[in-house]
Amino acid sequence: MIFNLNNQGAAELRRMTGNYYAGNDFSAIEMDIEDATDELIQVIGRAVYDKAENAYLKGDGNDQVRLVQLVQRPIALLATLHYFQRNDVSHEDSGRKVKLSSDGTDKIPWEWQLDRDDSIHLQTYYSAVERLIRWLNESKDADWQKSDAYRNAAGLLIRSGREFDTYFPISQSERMYILLLPFLREVQIDTVAPSYGEGFETLLESATSDVRYAASKALALLTMSVALRRMPLQLIPYSVVQGFNAANGMADSQPASLADTQRMAAMLEADAADWLERMRQLRDGTSGEDIPLLPSNSKTNKFFRV
Repeated sequence: MIFNLNNQGAAELRRMTGNYYAGNDFSAIEMDIEDATDELIQVIGRAVYDKAENAYLKGDGNDQVRLVQLVQRPIALLATLHYFQRNDVSHEDSGRKVKLSSDGTDKIPWEWQLDRDDSIHLQTYYSAVERLIRWLNESKDADWQKSDAYRNAAGLLIRSGREFDTYFPISQSERMYILLLPFLREVQIDTVAPSYGEGFETLLESATSDVRYAASKALALLTMSVALRRMPLQLIPYSVVQGFNAANGMADSQPASLADTQRMAAMLEADAADWLERMRQLRDGTSGEDIPLLPSNSKTNKFFRV
């Protein structure tokens, strides 16, 4: 575990989150820390986490101190969120209870207040994961470059969250990009590569070009369409949903409904079809401008063509 060195776990959580009492019993949150650790390992890989944990246990204050901090913060944020949610209601032999202050100074928050607090806490956690991934990318960490997520991205047209953001806005989220990796690979293999045809492998190795841009644009749009249909909405960056709500005349605070996401997914799929056609035209060196949208008919003729 990357916390509780010298029995200072509660103080460490306080330092990392700013809202956990240093006097709390650390043993009550240990399993939440274990769960949050497992979730982070799914993103960054076991080797990166083990390096951070070993540096923490050894007290390495040199080149690994930043890695330790960056790994600790998202774990602390997610663990305390789960701890707070579990303790909003106490569980006793006589049933579930809500504690009230005898002097009346404390009040039970409304459900919407709890939801908003959960959302803010979760977004802070996501930001901490983003910061960690950006640091791993910028530092060219060897263990990170051997991780499944990093290697899987190497065979794709779009290889980072920052690059994905140029084709569809995801707030340059590297965490979101990692979540999208299975869908990216599926869409590339199932749709984009077959639509391009022979020579797609050379497109992967080519520098930036119009045809590669069109292929990447179609890949990003189709991937988001699939993700919106399959992923839990709360995993998608808030700014993506917020932008969709605003574009459709809804308040920023109003969550997108299932019908909203399905409509957005259909719109993205239709846009992707246009970009796939442009990709094929650019591949073949044709613009498609010579194809008339309507047949040319003369009012003097007693017939017309359709």
